[in-house]
Amino acid sequence: MGRINLQTLNHLAGSFRANAFFRNVGWLTGSMLLSRVLRLAITVVVARAFSTEDYGQIALIFTAHEIITLFMQRCTQVKLVQAPLEALAALCKTTYSLNWLLGLGLLLAQCVTGFIIATVYDAPDLWLPIALLGLCHLLMPIGMVHAALNVRQSKLKLVAKIEVSQTFFEAVGVLLLIASGLGIWALVIPKLFAPLVWVFGHRSQCPWRFDRQQAGTDWRSILRYSGNLLVVDGMQVIRQNLDYLLVGHFLGLEALGLYFFAFNAGLGIATTFANAINSAFLPHLCNADSHDAASARAGRYHNGIRMIGIVVGGTVVAQAAAAPFYVPLVFGEKWEAAGSIPLIVILCLTALPKTMFESSSQFLRAVDQPKLDLQCHLKLTVLLVIGLILTVPFGLTAIALSILATYTLGALLMLLICRRVSQLPATIVMA
Repeated sequence: MGRINLQTLNHLAGSFRANAFFRNVGWLTGSMLLSRVLRLAITVVVARAFSTEDYGQIALIFTAHEIITLFMQRCTQVKLVQAPLEALAALCKTTYSLNWLLGLGLLLAQCVTGFIIATVYDAPDLWLPIALLGLCHLLMPIGMVHAALNVRQSKLKLVAKIEVSQTFFEAVGVLLLIASGLGIWALVIPKLFAPLVWVFGHRSQCPWRFDRQQAGTDWRSILRYSGNLLVVDGMQVIRQNLDYLLVGHFLGLEALGLYFFAFNAGLGIATTFANAINSAFLPHLCNADSHDAASARAGRYHNGIRMIGIVVGGTVVAQAAAAPFYVPLVFGEKWEAAGSIPLIVILCLTALPKTMFESSSQFLRAVDQPKLDLQCHLKLTVLLVIGLILTVPFGLTAIALSILATYTLGALLMLLICRRVSQLPATIVMA
C-alpha cells in the first residue's frame, strides 16, 4: 500500500513539473504571496498610523489612479499575446506607438479625474497626488511591448521576479517615508517611481527594440480587437471602484476608510491566488497550438476551472474562518471595534466567484469571442450597479452581501456559457 502511494505521489509530482500551467501558477503564486507579505506589512503600518478618515482619502487617491491604470494594463497587450507569429513583428511596431498615445491620453484623463474627485468630495488637497500619479502612464509604454512578449513566451518566472522586485522597492519606500512623517505622500511617492523597476526588468530580458524600418500594420485592426476589451476593462473599472465612490459620497470618508480597509485585509491571500491563476491562464490557453486547438483550449479551460475551485475555494474558506483571530491581532483592536470583521468575511468569500468569472473571461478571449465576453461583462456590471444603488442606503454589510450575490450569479452564468462555447465545432468557435 505504501509502495502504491509513493508511486502515485511521484507520478503526481512528475505531472506537476511537466505541466507548464501549474509551474507558471506556482511561480506567480509564490511571487504574489511574497508581494502580499510586503503589502501586508504596509497595510499593518498604515492601519496603525492612520485614522479611518485618512484611509478614506487614501482610498480616493488610489481609486482614481486604478480607474485609469486598468485601461493601460491590457488595452493593447492582449492582442500581442494572442496574435499569430507571422503578424507579430508588424503588430509590435504599431502597438508601441499606440501605447505612447494611450499613455498621454490617460495622463490627461487622470488629471481631469483628480479634479472631479477633489471637487465632488470637497477635498482640494487630493488633486495634486492624483495628478502626479498620472505620470506613471508615461513610463509604462517604454516596456509594455516587452512585457507582452515575455508573457507570450510564458516567461512567467521572470514576470514573478519583476513583480516581487517592484513591490519590494515600493514597500521599502513606503515604510521609510511613513517613518519620516510624510503622511499620505509616503504612499504616493514610491508608487510614482516603482514602474521604473518593471520597465527595466522587462526590457532587459526581451530583445525586441523599436525599428523604424519595420513595416507596421493597420492600427485599426488592433483597436477593433482591443475595442471590446477596452469596454470590458471599463466595466471592470466600474465594478472594482463604484462601491468605493458610492460609499465615500453617501456614507462619508470615515465609512469609506473602514470599507477600504476591509477589502485590503479580506481579499489578501485569496486574491493572490486568483491573480496568479488569471495571469497564467490566457497564455496557457493560447499556447494550445495542436491540430485541434479549439478542443485543446477547451480541455485546458475545464482543467483550470477545477484547479481554481480547489485552490481558491480552500484558501477563501480558511481565510474567512481566520478573520476573527487575525484582524485584532495584526491590525489592531480598533478595526475589530469598528465592525470590520463581518465585512472582511463577506468580501473574502467573493474571491471565488470573482475568480471563476474572470478566468472564464480569459477562455472567451482565447477562442476569439470578444463580443460574447463583452456581453457577459456588461450583464454582470449592470447587475452589480443595480445591487449597489439599492443597498447603499442600508450600510456597508448590505453592500458587501450584494457584491457576493452578484458575482456568484455572474460566475454561474459564465460557466454555463463557456461550457456551451467549448462544445461548439472549431469552425464556429473561431469564426
